Amino acid sequence: ILYLLFILKMEESPLTLDELSAIGAENRNGHGKANAIIGSSLAIVSLISSSTLVWMIKRSRTSFTTTYHRILLGMAISDILYSLGLANFNFTAPRDDSYFVWNASGNQVTCSVQGFTYFIGMNSGLFYSCSLNLYSLAVVKYNK
Repeated sequence: ILYLLFILKMEESPLTLDELSAIGAENRNGHGKANAIIGSSLAIVSLISSSTLVWMIKRSRTSFTTTYHRILLGMAISDILYSLGLANFNFTAPRDDSYFVWNASGNQVTCSVQGFTYFIGMNSGLFYSCSLNLYSLAVVKYNK
């Protein structure tokens, strides 16, 4: 909604810094703060869960010797990277965006590192999910 307001306002005339700050303050102090806290808290739970899964596979009798456990290890590591990209309570956002982003206290480098871990975790998780599906197909249908 804020984006649409921004676009509509830009078609009329350019926004002043005060108008942009007023629009950003509404998001920063309202839904933006709640989304950051809830999303980061859930990412921390996911991080703990994936770490527990890695620990359980490592302690199992077969450890990382089976293909299934290796795929699950890859999925867990992907989820850990993805969760690390989300579990930051927006503190990696550049300070220049503090008028719009709640708790922004980083710089361009921290934002880029956060985006890189998020991107790698998300995409590798998709590939490992496809691998698990193909592995399950091979085991169930073709007895391989």
